[in-house]
Amino acid sequence: MSIALAVVTAASLATTVTNTETVHDLESFSGHVIACTEGGLELFTPSGMPVHVLTVEDGLPSHFCRALEPAGDQLFVATDEGVVSLDFRFQVRPVLDARWHTLPAADGASADAYVARLGQLAAALPQGSTYTALSPRFAGTADGYVRELGTARMWPVPGPVRMLAEEHRGLKVGTSEGAFFIDAGGKLASAGDVPVGPLAYARTDGLFILGSQGDVSAWDGELRVGASTRTAGLPVGATSMSVSPDGSTWVGTRDSGVHLRSKAGWRRVTPTGQLCGNHVTALTRHKGRLVVGTFDRGVCWQRDDGRWQSFRTPALPSNQVLGISSDGARLYVATTYGLGLYDGKVWTQLAFGGRNPVGLGKLSVLAAARLDTGVALVDGRGASVVAEGGQTLSLVERLPLPEGWSEHPSVADGAGRFLWVASEDRGLLRWDGARWQRFHDGRDLTDNWVTALSTDAEGRAVAGTCQDGFNYFDGSKWTRVGAAQGLPSRAIVATALVPGGALIGTLLGAAHYDAASGTVRPLPRLADPRVYAILVEGDSTLFGTEGGLSWLGRDAT
Repeated sequence: MSIALAVVTAASLATTVTNTETVHDLESFSGHVIACTEGGLELFTPSGMPVHVLTVEDGLPSHFCRALEPAGDQLFVATDEGVVSLDFRFQVRPVLDARWHTLPAADGASADAYVARLGQLAAALPQGSTYTALSPRFAGTADGYVRELGTARMWPVPGPVRMLAEEHRGLKVGTSEGAFFIDAGGKLASAGDVPVGPLAYARTDGLFILGSQGDVSAWDGELRVGASTRTAGLPVGATSMSVSPDGSTWVGTRDSGVHLRSKAGWRRVTPTGQLCGNHVTALTRHKGRLVVGTFDRGVCWQRDDGRWQSFRTPALPSNQVLGISSDGARLYVATTYGLGLYDGKVWTQLAFGGRNPVGLGKLSVLAAARLDTGVALVDGRGASVVAEGGQTLSLVERLPLPEGWSEHPSVADGAGRFLWVASEDRGLLRWDGARWQRFHDGRDLTDNWVTALSTDAEGRAVAGTCQDGFNYFDGSKWTRVGAAQGLPSRAIVATALVPGGALIGTLLGAAHYDAASGTVRPLPRLADPRVYAILVEGDSTLFGTEGGLSWLGRDAT
């Protein structure tokens, strides 16, 4: 890639790109409405105009925002990597190193008093749980338990706890699956009929239960359907609700962003044309366009106007993308339920047990690797090599995996005459155009459970393992790096070869490996520390993380 194109890429991506369509909370603060999303904090004017998205570049510890709570002159934010506060200029300040998915009610406390309360609560909460709801005397967890603080009493409930509300008669408990009541004697009972789940909860003029189909129940003394005209006809998948100082009603949703109620009804104010999803699993270029594959929201590519065009089922066999490749004419999308093929006009699905003209041997397609002989579509039993170009797919050859090698293939890659297939229990295989060669732990690898793989036409490879570092192959010998100063984590989830070494993506950040010196150097902070895809393009590198896309220039990598 040319330097000019690298500059264009950097400018168009604005260093970090996230999707803000999954909203967990809403609050009015400093003349704006703030949406707490899985892509950062999105700021809106009172009329619904998007202003800015606060991300890790603005000081947030994580793009995954879980809850908001105003206290005094500050807004407190719970993220997956810690609690912070915002002042009226939206400057971010660290508050607490706690991975909470909720915040306790401020109840009129000043900012300083609330910080002290958070510290006391953190000291009182048992370690080892993810807390999703808090009240003065109780805590709810992600694995479906209500704990009474200071005692050993605990109640199991179905689904993550989303809401706890104490009253004189007992405790209201709201989960993603239902509404419950624990009386003063400790007896747990269902609160009655609730909307279709998964459920969310909001406090505006009382407590409301929001259903996934847009229906609402008010839960004051009893549960009753149809709360008010304000909540009538909520957008589907509502997760949160807020009334701004001017009386406007705002609703956050599970996958369509923020909606604002007007006289004409609800209107979406979150911008459309966003990145398809934040959990990025694959990256490539197709006809000059950046293509992004995600864990659960299909694929998308960036158009000339900077907006993203998304494709999901039924265009694809599955929205869980395992790999993407382009031969210049066709785009190949490997998914858990087969192959999605785009010829420039239409999408076609190919899968074992369905339309299968190329002899796929298993339902999941692990990768599509471009070789000298064609494009290798790798499944759990072998690879179908298809010819590049042409109006229809043409099978060149079928390469079965060696009998009895492994029942658990994990990832694959290839280039030139080499095709590599990795497993969860038997290490690596390499096809050199004539035969399969095996590489395993003890002699070649640090561990046989391979989770990430990158190869090139010269025969080099870098293989990451589940929990024991990575392995670098220079074409003739292996170098095993189980642990090294500068390696953020031994759990490797992405790799990419670069001249003289490799880039390594882990669950705690990315690093550069210099093969000549054997040194590992951590890279600057990315959109999220969990790095699942790396695309090297000349003077720039794109990192696909669990929290969006990050771009780094050559000096940084």
